[in-house]
Amino acid sequence: MLHAVIIGIDRYADPRIRNLSCAGCDAQIVASLLGDRIAPDERRVTLLLDEQATRDSIMKAIGEDLARASGPADTAIIYFAGHGSPERAAPRDEDLPYLIAHDTDYERIYSTGIDMAHDVTRWLQRLRADLAVVFLDACFSGAAGGRTFGGPVHLANRGRFRDELISVKDLDLGAGRVIIAAADDDEVAIESESLRHGVFTYHLLEALRQSPAGRPTIGVATLYESVADAVHQATGTRQHPVLNGRSVRGALPLLGVSGPAAAPAATTTATPDQ
Repeated sequence: MLHAVIIGIDRYADPRIRNLSCAGCDAQIVASLLGDRIAPDERRVTLLLDEQATRDSIMKAIGEDLARASGPADTAIIYFAGHGSPERAAPRDEDLPYLIAHDTDYERIYSTGIDMAHDVTRWLQRLRADLAVVFLDACFSGAAGGRTFGGPVHLANRGRFRDELISVKDLDLGAGRVIIAAADDDEVAIESESLRHGVFTYHLLEALRQSPAGRPTIGVATLYESVADAVHQATGTRQHPVLNGRSVRGALPLLGVSGPAAAPAATTTATPDQ
């Protein structure tokens, strides 16, 4: 069974937090891709957008619902697109990174945001699934999992699938805990006006949409390398995706969707840190 919690936040309740333009669309496309390509009785996809994606609802969907629903031999995917922000924490005067929920308070990020270094690690510790992969398309997300979390080795496409639905029970997806983050811990994640995506998510989708050619899966390390190289090139070396975690032959299914023709080189705009 494949379980997924997909989160996209463009609109924020606090007017001091700047709204985004691509996060919600990115999340919907990721959820649609999983929902359309994986056999219905072998996947459970939860989508939280904007007002649905409060801190409490995110923590419940992952730390409680996903943790209880997933079991050994399952695969869990968590995807988050939205703001990331550092918090100036006394007394050490250290910038600690947070994911920003819809209801995060600009003045109280510590108590109303999601701690990338600790909360994300706890998500992974609570899951019983053999393989859990977290994708974070957010600024400063390379710090997710903490420094001790060791590193390892469109909707427009609906109805255009040529292949049968994918049965994940027939695939060996390995085991492990992996976080693939859009940007290093001192970098912003870039949205592209012409791609209408976060640059990281655009290239993640391109990699997952490959049609299987002999091998029906893509290793998480190979997936990371492909996406990281593409993002690095597309952003003029301004953005460096990060891989944290460990896996034993961890892999995800290739979803075999014929996507739109590759867009021309895009003019990009940096997503501010909130």
